[in-house]
Amino acid sequence: MKFGTSRRLAKIKKADVITYTIEIFIVIFGITVAYQLNVLYEDSKDLKLEKAAIEKVRTELELNITEFDKLIDERLELIENENQLAQILYSGGYLYAEDDLENQEISKYLFAINKTYKPNLQFEGLNYYINTNYTTSNSDLKNSLLTLKNKYVALKEVAQYYTSMKEKYYNDFLIKDVDFGLQKVVNYERIKSIEFKNLILNLIENEIELNRLLEEANNIAIDIVDLNIKEKLK
Repeated sequence: MKFGTSRRLAKIKKADVITYTIEIFIVIFGITVAYQLNVLYEDSKDLKLEKAAIEKVRTELELNITEFDKLIDERLELIENENQLAQILYSGGYLYAEDDLENQEISKYLFAINKTYKPNLQFEGLNYYINTNYTTSNSDLKNSLLTLKNKYVALKEVAQYYTSMKEKYYNDFLIKDVDFGLQKVVNYERIKSIEFKNLILNLIENEIELNRLLEEANNIAIDIVDLNIKEKLK
């Protein structure tokens, strides 16, 4: 082989190596850019899904807050009526000069407290968001929502116990002495008994505990909406 031909072949091989190197670099660069664009796209998509889930939680919490505000006012009135009834029963007849007037007041409050209030809690959006894994940037919000969920669960359990207890003991105790359909007391003897007085005190204690849980859960929900969620949705 001549030296001139050898040099030309060497130049061709060197050119091929450079070409292949450039082609490999272009391919790797293209793959890298495509991967980064895909990551950005997925991050953007996850962020949109995250915000949509948070928005649903906010709507849900605002419904619960409205429900709580309504319940708290009604339940404060209920506990006031129960306190009034307890005061009359434990007064031993000293509050009223005539038995008929005392009985009228007992009857009024007896029917006024014959009701129960349970919060109609919304859980779906909260449970869904807690179990999502779109991003890791809102762990503080999830922790707050988990605390709120535990409060909701406790509140629901206490409300259920309170309702069943009132239906079982209060209504069953009075079933022979009170006509709830006609709103009329047939016999006041058992209503003025120590057993019924203690029952009313137990009702008041349950009302106080339920109101406490309602207020705690409501305050946590308000803080989450005002301090956490609004900041996340900016």
